[in-house]
Amino acid sequence: MNSGLNDYTFIILIAVIAVVAVILQTIIELRKRPKQVRTTTKTLLECIKCGYRLEQPYTTGDFVGLVKTKCPKCGSPMKVIAVYDVELKTRT
Repeated sequence: MNSGLNDYTFIILIAVIAVVAVILQTIIELRKRPKQVRTTTKTLLECIKCGYRLEQPYTTGDFVGLVKTKCPKCGSPMKVIAVYDVELKTRT
């Protein structure tokens, strides 16, 4: 009878060790995940005559090559030369 109790205790011990190992592995994997970075999309415009550049928030329909507005310096057309994401700074 004593042998049956030891076998049962050994099985429970192995099960507890396995559960603890799975929990530890899960915690380690969660810490490895990259944090999600918040971004905003920007549009970069450039005057086709004087080269003046202007960064502004992206609006639906912006694409590279689009003539969007007039230059505030010389009044010539400004063309979209880039559409890109900018990482938002987090407050610390």
